[in-house]
Amino acid sequence: MDKDLYEVLGVKKTANESEIRKAFLRFAKKYHPDVNPNDKVAEQKFKEVNLAYEVLKDSKKRQQYDQMRALGANPFAQRARGAGGAGWGGGPGMGPQDFTDLGLGDLFEEIFNSGGLGGGRTNRRRGGAGPFGRGFPQRGQDREAKLLISLIEAAQGGEKLIEVEDGKKLAVKIPEGVDSGTKIKLLGQGEKGTLGGGNGDLILNIEILSHPFFIREKNDIILKLPVTFSEVVLGTEVEVPTLTGNVHLKIPRGVSSGQRLKLSNKGIRSTKNGQKGDQFVEIQIKIPKEMPQSYLEAAEKIKSEPFNPRVNIF
Repeated sequence: MDKDLYEVLGVKKTANESEIRKAFLRFAKKYHPDVNPNDKVAEQKFKEVNLAYEVLKDSKKRQQYDQMRALGANPFAQRARGAGGAGWGGGPGMGPQDFTDLGLGDLFEEIFNSGGLGGGRTNRRRGGAGPFGRGFPQRGQDREAKLLISLIEAAQGGEKLIEVEDGKKLAVKIPEGVDSGTKIKLLGQGEKGTLGGGNGDLILNIEILSHPFFIREKNDIILKLPVTFSEVVLGTEVEVPTLTGNVHLKIPRGVSSGQRLKLSNKGIRSTKNGQKGDQFVEIQIKIPKEMPQSYLEAAEKIKSEPFNPRVNIF
């Protein structure tokens, strides 16, 4: 195999561990002997991919390999050596013994004496299977699910018990102040891995249910409060709900419909800086559909007043 190991996996020399693993799985699935029975070309390609992955997935071996490549040596290149069959490349007189001091001697022996790239005797340390047996550990797939929670649960946080597909019940920790679109990862709760591979994860996508009267605006809470005409004319004090219980709110004289009164720190705690939002009480002046005579008489008395709310608007 004269190719650079990075070229074998089709990755850049700056590829991270995740990119190397993804590339390995992609090629391994394509050239695996189970998928290509009796195909010698695919089998050889599968062995090359395995070799590249064995070295590049290990940070120490990868560093040593990069050092040798920087010196112009390819420890995995093979060339003819007279009638003796496959030899070693990477420069005149270079063999596996020359790389033992760099920590790769054992890897060479394992690969080239195990029925791998060099053929030959069985690797006894692996019970005859060699590093390129018919199968490889594969991590299980991740699963995704939607988790519906109430606005109160999102505001307060805590623990919520859920039941997954196989009937197993799991306790999920809901962070205080979580919002719709947040993802919670449950490690190892996805699909099971094969041949010793780890399990996938369960990804929960948070969706917050609408509340009957609270409206969330980022970390603030909006409450639309119906009031009577006399309450805004004379001023009053009323009881209003918040996320943590009822409080008394003073409505000043002359407040207009649509105006917002603030209750400080009665909103939702930020997951970023820990600060609480506010609750805004939006005033909505209501009058009865069936107009009482007293309302009509009062309106007649004040309609001649000079107040014009449309002055300087149009």
